[in-house]
Amino acid sequence: MSAGSGPEVPTTPVVVHVDDIAWTPVQRQRNADGTESVIRERWPIIRPGFLSAYVHYEPGMVVRRHGHRSNHVVILLDGDAEIAGRACAAGTHVHVPLGAAFGPLIAGPAGVTCWELSFGEFGGWGDEGELYDAAVAARGVTPLPDPPIDLGDWFVDPRGDTGAVRPTPRVPGLSEVVTRFDELPVHEVAPGVRMARAVSEPTFTSSRIDLDPGAVLHLDPPGPHRLILITAGATSADGRDLPAGTHVEVPAGQGFGPLTGGATGARILTLTDG
Repeated sequence: MSAGSGPEVPTTPVVVHVDDIAWTPVQRQRNADGTESVIRERWPIIRPGFLSAYVHYEPGMVVRRHGHRSNHVVILLDGDAEIAGRACAAGTHVHVPLGAAFGPLIAGPAGVTCWELSFGEFGGWGDEGELYDAAVAARGVTPLPDPPIDLGDWFVDPRGDTGAVRPTPRVPGLSEVVTRFDELPVHEVAPGVRMARAVSEPTFTSSRIDLDPGAVLHLDPPGPHRLILITAGATSADGRDLPAGTHVEVPAGQGFGPLTGGATGARILTLTDG
């Protein structure tokens, strides 16, 4: 890493487990009953041009309606939340194209855990402060100062970005796209391998894949930037076991796998960009 440039982009696949990454608190609030709720994030990837975050919102946490300065995806892994007034459970997929915004997000009584990705600059902007003010007022919530984040000279804290310093990329009329994997068509793409695709664009895809025990998933030939998260069961690839919670980044032009379903099979989320 050079001063001001941030972490280097990997040139070979990177495999980590989310449990091996420390939690970083990023937002706090005092609830009407005097307790505090916190948003905590684990970052398998955080660098100037990309973010992959494993995020836990404690019960009742309120997040402003906001957009990102890039193509953004939020996938609910467990728990539930209200997003823009809509009840969302585990398995919900939210695609926030560049120029769109989503939220407010209000974590349910058990909290909610998400996998969130920004394919480009990950700074989040929010220029509808009145929606957040109304949401916290209705719940008797008091926002508390954000915990400090120090990631080096390259990091510019996006939490206060309201569009006052530089224009937002908002596109009038462009909205988030909320779907549920369980309501999408499922296709058998190989023996014992089933895929539901939430986003299917020429340069961007987002899919959930289920593998039966012993089933083999051959990934596309080396090409786009790929992210993989094992969310249930286990797989193996390239001679190593990949249990639930394993996160894999496959840089553009690199190969990985194939992935083989473990004794109870596996569920995988995978995104490609580029």
